[in-house]
Amino acid sequence: MGLLIFFLALCVRQGLGQGASTIILGPIEGELEKKQIALDLGTTSQSIVPIISKAIAVHGGLRLASPKQSQVSCSFSLIDGNRISVGLSKGNPKQKVKELSADGSSLEASVLSACDRMVEALLGTPGFFSGQLCFLSNLSGKKEIFTSNSLMTSARPQTSYGKITFNPSWDNTGRGIFFTSNRKVFNNVYHLDLTSRKVSTIANYRGNNLRAVQNPRSSQIALILSTTGNPEVWLAANPQAKPQRLTRNKSNESGPSWSADGRRLIITSDSRGKPQIYEVSLSTGRLSRIATNISSHCTEASWNPKDGNRFAFTAAVGGGFQVCEYSFATRTSKILTKGPRDGMQPFWANDGRHLYFTERSASGHTRIMILDTEFDEA
Repeated sequence: MGLLIFFLALCVRQGLGQGASTIILGPIEGELEKKQIALDLGTTSQSIVPIISKAIAVHGGLRLASPKQSQVSCSFSLIDGNRISVGLSKGNPKQKVKELSADGSSLEASVLSACDRMVEALLGTPGFFSGQLCFLSNLSGKKEIFTSNSLMTSARPQTSYGKITFNPSWDNTGRGIFFTSNRKVFNNVYHLDLTSRKVSTIANYRGNNLRAVQNPRSSQIALILSTTGNPEVWLAANPQAKPQRLTRNKSNESGPSWSADGRRLIITSDSRGKPQIYEVSLSTGRLSRIATNISSHCTEASWNPKDGNRFAFTAAVGGGFQVCEYSFATRTSKILTKGPRDGMQPFWANDGRHLYFTERSASGHTRIMILDTEFDEA
């Protein structure tokens, strides 16, 4: 965790019989604060300050400061309709150096899009705030699919089947979700179009139809189907096409994740007894184990959408589960989450810097967390 800026009041006794004096030390900057860009919100409209402040607090690369201590002043203003303008000012005294604008389907969406523009202008890397999440919630008593904005300040249910629903994943347009459900007795794979609300059957073969994940660069989808006995990887040219079997093993395969360029696929397989991460050849179906060297139980890989050398995964560590990251460049792994609670089911935000994951307590309660992977102190 990063050190907070704090003030230290030190009382020094100046000799027997003399009064105590108080020395006030100035702000002490922690290691995290040294790496962050300090900004203030200038003349920002008060009605949108809370959501902007939350975005800044979540990001990790930025922090709020007083106008006297900030490096940049960012003033968000409401224009016509939902349109937002952002003025960036620097220097002493501060002078405007850049004007940005953004709009969206709602005021909240416009503000988050404007935050993305601000992040890119200040850090040179894309923001992730205008993205969406799809996740499972048992708020109704049954697990259903919900969607929310990136900060989870608003969420809405997308299914209400009252059955078992799981394994949601976005299609590559961001306007639909693949998911698995026994809404019609057996586990089948479906696609929900969020605009038309149409639900299409993608896979309803004999056995368990467990998952569909779409290639980010084409219409192709990877599926996990057990129609031949054990769960195997299948590929289909598009969601409506008949899938072709890719792997031919006696093991159980799960959790496909595409590389950002759509040319590679990693999965979880228990071909050696315990689950490990493998890359599967898209031409032969051959599995190549990725030696994470961190645990004998590794699952739920998620390939970084910006850096093809990195993927996140869940590993059994110290009697629990933690989110880890593997680097193809160094062939090493590192543990990203720590503590008494389990960290699992990692999934990258679209900026390739932030990871969403599920945190689970000893009692089984879960919540969605976000992690800034850029700074170890964050």
